Amino acid sequence: MTTIDRTPNDLPRHPNLLAWVTILTALVSIVAVVILALTHHTEAATAVGALGGAVSTLGGSQVSLRTRR
Repeated sequence: MTTIDRTPNDLPRHPNLLAWVTILTALVSIVAVVILALTHHTEAATAVGALGGAVSTLGGSQVSLRTRR
């Protein structure tokens, strides 16, 4: 249903999608870093860790703004 100014009144179907993607990216990067470090691929482990940390930081700052009260 729409209002008089034609603004949709529907809520997003997946409001927590960003949170799940951020959490999943962090977990996958942690596992990948551990596996790469154990197989003596330190440069790749560093790169994956930096990428996972950046995604987690950027996604985490947006997730904290969408808290429910």
